[in-house]
Amino acid sequence: MAARWKPILGALGISYFFNLAGVAWFFGPILANDMPMGAMVPGWVALLVAYVLYILLFDWAAGVVGHPLRAALLIAVSQILLVDVYYVLTGARGVVAAVASAVQILAGWALVGTVYDRLSPPQASAGGN
Repeated sequence: MAARWKPILGALGISYFFNLAGVAWFFGPILANDMPMGAMVPGWVALLVAYVLYILLFDWAAGVVGHPLRAALLIAVSQILLVDVYYVLTGARGVVAAVASAVQILAGWALVGTVYDRLSPPQASAGGN
């Protein structure tokens, strides 16, 4: 672990300062001048399109990680950290709502990973026969 402190702190520092400056001078001004006038599509269509993209990301992650449930949980934990933790800390979401969101996210992605794993063809052994 001690050998990883330098890259961890370097990644933390560059991430924090890059994103702090990026939001202040790049994304923030764009967001302030680009507010949508309304929804592009009905909610159910937006959800369908989003989930097609989510599952395509998951399929890629499952291939890279080599284990569908681990890939699903990696995505779930990332989503919880990126949304629920940040929103609680900034006051945009209450703790109880964040916990409920985290439970739903974890359960949903665990189901995705499990179903994907069960429906996937068996993997050939590395030794080969």
